[in-house]
Amino acid sequence: MAKNKHKSDFDMGNVIKYLIKRSRILLSVTLLAFIVSVFVSFMLKPKYRSTAIVFPTSPASVAKSIMSTQYVTSRGADILNFGLEDECDQLLQVFLSRELKDSMNVKFGLMQHYGINPSDKYAMTRYYDAYDDNFRFRRSEYNSVIVNVYDTDPQLAATLTSEVVRLADSLYSRIVRERALKAFEVIKKEYQDMDSLIAAKERRLIELASMGVFKYDDQSKELTRAYYRALQSGKTEVANQIKKKMEIAQRYGVEYTGLHYDLRVLRIQRGDIHYKYTEARAALEQKLPNKFIVEHPIVADKKAWPRRSVIVITSTIGAFLFTLLLMVFIDALKKYI
Repeated sequence: MAKNKHKSDFDMGNVIKYLIKRSRILLSVTLLAFIVSVFVSFMLKPKYRSTAIVFPTSPASVAKSIMSTQYVTSRGADILNFGLEDECDQLLQVFLSRELKDSMNVKFGLMQHYGINPSDKYAMTRYYDAYDDNFRFRRSEYNSVIVNVYDTDPQLAATLTSEVVRLADSLYSRIVRERALKAFEVIKKEYQDMDSLIAAKERRLIELASMGVFKYDDQSKELTRAYYRALQSGKTEVANQIKKKMEIAQRYGVEYTGLHYDLRVLRIQRGDIHYKYTEARAALEQKLPNKFIVEHPIVADKKAWPRRSVIVITSTIGAFLFTLLLMVFIDALKKYI
């Protein structure tokens, strides 16, 4: 036990002796690293951060939420509720889309702002890398999207943050509208086909009515009674006229009854399709935003980058450790040469 302790003390003593022996080089490199890191940290142009916190909206149907007369307790059926995980992921994906990056470049000339020549071979790759460095989006544990934008101009950083949120909402709305348009066209055609079918059957009913065909069961009973009364009264001519009406009713009565039943069913179906049509049109024409902004961007009054103290401390300690390891490696290598 005492032997191990003595050996540990001896080893630590060797380390201290080695540090003292190489102290001139270590101190020189460390001091140089300190001076250079201080100089570089002051040469770096500071960046300011602007932040916005955005919640997605619920995917509930506008028609169901606004037009329904029933009180809905389901959380997902109210457009005034915040969205959940799926909606947050969808909104985050819109923020990360290439189309949004291109839109911001077109509106603000970000490629030139970041010092990138558009005619360079890899200009777009460099722009996307610069954009990803300055526009950062992440999902919080509360299902919101946190938008952080960095720029050397604090006012521009706030403007970029506001605009990227607005453009993301517009892009999201356009994507949803394209899908809603296709759904609306399908339902509209179904609705029009149903109207055409009902109109055709109604026209046929009018034709049958003009021929003297009405509700077959009741009409048949009444005509039969009238026919026998006319015969009993000796009114042969009247009886013959009634008989012709009975023949017409008998010939077309079944068709009339079928048409009447079909129209009743079709009108019920038309009511269901009309609700779908109204819902699809409301989804197509809605101008509601797809996000709730709970924290609007403001102009920062303090830089967010660089943190000079972190740069200086990290660089100085890193230079010291690297120099120490390098000298130990060189000395160890000399023993084997």
